[in-house]
Amino acid sequence: MANNYGIFFTKGGTVIRLPVNPEELPESRENANSEYNVLGVGPIMVPRVPKLKTVHISSLLPGKPVGGWVLTKGSFEEPEFYIDFFESALRDGEPILYTPVRYYEDGTPYMSSETGFEVLVTSFEYREKAGETGDFYIELELTEYRDYSPQTVDVQLGAGRPTATSTKTRSKPAAQLCVGSTVIANGKYYYSSYGDEPHGNGNGRRCKVSRIITNDSSRPYPVHITTESGGWLGWTKASNLEVVG
Repeated sequence: MANNYGIFFTKGGTVIRLPVNPEELPESRENANSEYNVLGVGPIMVPRVPKLKTVHISSLLPGKPVGGWVLTKGSFEEPEFYIDFFESALRDGEPILYTPVRYYEDGTPYMSSETGFEVLVTSFEYREKAGETGDFYIELELTEYRDYSPQTVDVQLGAGRPTATSTKTRSKPAAQLCVGSTVIANGKYYYSSYGDEPHGNGNGRRCKVSRIITNDSSRPYPVHITTESGGWLGWTKASNLEVVG
């Protein structure tokens, strides 16, 4: 039985899957509570907004597609491909979409409501070991990314008190398919824009558009969709999507 459990990353029009799953997948979030000593009361703690979530991944990039633990034999890439992917994300400070896809051994999904999130690569190390020519071991640290786009304020003057509304400067045309659109998905979506397996089916699911490939007609499924909360789903045709917002 195929191992469907996988760790996926999306950057631009590229979706990758780690070729070997890590032994563990620690995610953590600390709180930024402040502690004070109040006269007559003693130590107190004031709750604050939680800090950003972090993810630590230790894994193997095999030099050859051998061994039952290699999950990408059908679309194998050498370690240099993954090293370039993570180093460029670290160097450019570009957010990437991190998506763990969780399945039991019998193929049943679990924790499907926890659908991943955008992250920045804050640390990336790789090393070789004697006697394992071609293989690379990586240590990857990811930190949750939050959009901080500036907002514009529109002040309406008229009779009575002025009113103000604020909107993000990154806007999208109404009722057009573009990155950020909310859509209803029908039809199949795939692991890659070329239609590689595994696949799923929209079945009227409400989704978000996260990527659109416009400069490569060889890709039959050029639109990448996620869940409304940002979790990775896959690539599909524009004709399979109905824009609702």
